[in-house]
Parts: sequence; C-alpha cells; structure tokens
Amino acid sequence: MRSLYRRLPEGVRRCLRPLNLVDEVASFLPGRVRPGLQAGAEAVRRLVRLARTRYPLRRLVGPARGSSDRLVCLLGTDELSARYWRATLFGGPFVEEQLGDVAAASVPAVARRLARSADVSLWQTAWPISHLVRGPIVPSWLPLWLATDRPFEQLVAGDRSGRSARKNEVRRVERLGLTARVTTDAPAYEAFRRELYEPYVQQRFGDLLVALPPQVFAHARRNGWLLLTEHEGRQVAGSIIELWGGHPRILAFGVQPNSTIAPGTLLEACYHQSIRFAVERGFRRLSLGACRPVLTDGVLRYKRKWGGTLGAPTTWDAFLLRYRNTPAVRAALTHVPIVVDRGDGHLVALVGARGEAGDDLAAHLRRIEVPGLRELACLVEESVAVPSDVESRHAPPRIVPPGEVWPAGAVAG
Repeated sequence: MRSLYRRLPEGVRRCLRPLNLVDEVASFLPGRVRPGLQAGAEAVRRLVRLARTRYPLRRLVGPARGSSDRLVCLLGTDELSARYWRATLFGGPFVEEQLGDVAAASVPAVARRLARSADVSLWQTAWPISHLVRGPIVPSWLPLWLATDRPFEQLVAGDRSGRSARKNEVRRVERLGLTARVTTDAPAYEAFRRELYEPYVQQRFGDLLVALPPQVFAHARRNGWLLLTEHEGRQVAGSIIELWGGHPRILAFGVQPNSTIAPGTLLEACYHQSIRFAVERGFRRLSLGACRPVLTDGVLRYKRKWGGTLGAPTTWDAFLLRYRNTPAVRAALTHVPIVVDRGDGHLVALVGARGEAGDDLAAHLRRIEVPGLRELACLVEESVAVPSDVESRHAPPRIVPPGEVWPAGAVAG
C-alpha cells in the first residue's frame, strides 16, 4: 500500500486527507462561498493541533532600534516570528536567553505572570485563543485594500509630488513599452510560480520568507486571472488576481530576477496593471495583499503609496502585547510604530516620539499615519512640548506621557 501511495501524484496524495479534500472541493466553488468553507477546514486543523502547540520563550537584551537604550524583550513565538521581531525591535547586537517552552493554551496566564519582567513582550496566540484573550493584540498580518470605483487616471494621480508620485511611476512603466497579457492556462500558472514568484520572494524576503504552496496557485486559477507583464515578447513579471469573498485580491507577485529592467520598476508595472484590470472589469475594490503590522514596514509603505487603506485583520495567529512606557520602548516605537487591534477591527498605532520626532510631533505623525487607523497613541518624552492643535489626517492622536500605557490592557505591570 505504501508503495502504491508513493506512486500517486502529489496532488492526489494530498486530497486523500479529508480536510485537504475540503480545500480542493472549495476551490471549484464561487468566490463568495469558498472563503467560509476553507476557513472551516483550517479551524478544524488548528483545533486538532492546539494541544500540542508550544512556543519557545526567549529573553533578549540589547539596544533598542534607533538608540543605545537597553531594551529587555520577551518573545513567546515560533522561530519565524522571533526572527522578525528581533530584527524589528533591536538596533544592534543583543543577548538572547532561552527560557523554555510555553504551551499555546497557557500563553495568557504566562504573559500575566512574566510580562512585567520586560520592557516589552510579545506572545503568539493561536486561534481560538487569540479571540478569547483580553487586552490588545498585534495582528500577524494586516490587509490593505484600494477603492477602484473611480477612473484609472484619478487613482494613479495620487496626492504626492516628485519621483515618488504614482503618476510618475506609471509614466516610467509606459515609457518602457511593457504590456500585460491575461491568461488562465494551468501551464502559465505553474511557470509563473517556478520562474517568477519563487525566485522573487526568496530574494526579497530571505529567511523571513513565507512562501505560498503550489496548491494555492492551482486553486486561485479556478477563481481568478494571471496578469503577465511582457517586454519584447518575454515574460518579465506578473501578478495573480483571485476572487475572494466577492472582491478581487492580489494573491502574489513575481519578477524575473535577471531582467535588464530593475525589479522595482517591474513591480510598479504589476501594480499599475493590476489596478487597471480591476477598474476595467468593474470591481469597486481591490485587495492589495497583506503586510507586517509595523507602520514603517517597507511593504506597507509601498502599498500605501498606491492608495492602500488598512482593513480589519483576519489572521489566524496574533501576538498578545504587553509593554511598559520606558525610554527604550519609546525609542523603538519611534522607528517602528506597531499596529494594535483593540477588537472588532479597531486599529490603533503605538507610536514613539523621541529626538527629532518629538521636536516636530505633527510632522512625525503625518509621516507614519495610514488610512484605516482609528487612533494614534503617541508615547512622548517628559520634555516634549505637545502643541494644543496637534492632529493627523486620518486618525486622532492620543498623547501618552511617561508612566502611562495605552491601550490600558497592554500594561505589563
């Protein structure tokens, strides 16, 4: 039997598992129905493995990002998340100490007991625990979307000037003579995955890569389109657009690694062509994909440049946040403001204001704010003179002086 099993194609072997079969069947259903059915299958998977899920607990001590202040951090997360938060919060060499493991179901209790021993702590909370814990959580990913109910020319005009304006990027793409071809052929999807997507994301994200598995591309083909960007008859980039819950979403980008055209320009072309496609097909909104929950994250800022608005998080994993309003925390959050979900999609940004950021608080908030935030909780130094009329375009600021914490449930003790 084992010999016979090994001879079966990988796609067939995968579908012999009941929950994988549900995913496969769901991929043939309309875009409005499919998300709920696949979410149900994923919920069962996570419940089954919840009891055996454990996260390594680490204590890290080193200079906070953007300063020499000593930051003490506790991370109760998997390895990939730990790599991300280490690189995000620390600005130099740090000392790491392993403190054992934490069972997924015990995360809230352990956080209450140990969080006060650190300046900041992040505790990975798997579903359904992430929906049961009290206090603010940091989503593992944030979705961004773009309203496409206007003419394409209005969308790309943007509100920025100089070389960073969207209209200037579109002009650069058009001057190169890049063209778009739409296809739903299975071989084209497989070639895109192997030749454009996988080399690009490996080069772009390195050891922080979270790659989509092959079956996701096969499923997307049944409810979507592949937009191939071509130059002089060669495929140099592309994007997959998939109907999901009634709206299209950009599932993946791919860029030829050795093209004579710069990867950034090819990515601009992909955004340009995806947005035009959504407008011409009459879709009123387009999901631009997801990004990390840090307002200075490069992916987030790039999607924001194209008009992206933060949406309500729908991730399976999140991070329970506990922190103390210390100089090291304020320094880190000045350079890497974190987005916190207070519940029901109520997104708050935790922002520090040290040094030049505190000297011109209004300008600092304007640089980092993003549509979709409900509030900006700004941790200021005692010496910062807060103007009475400080404001931002999209979310009201809340000034948090030293010794206080906002949201209140994030206090580490």
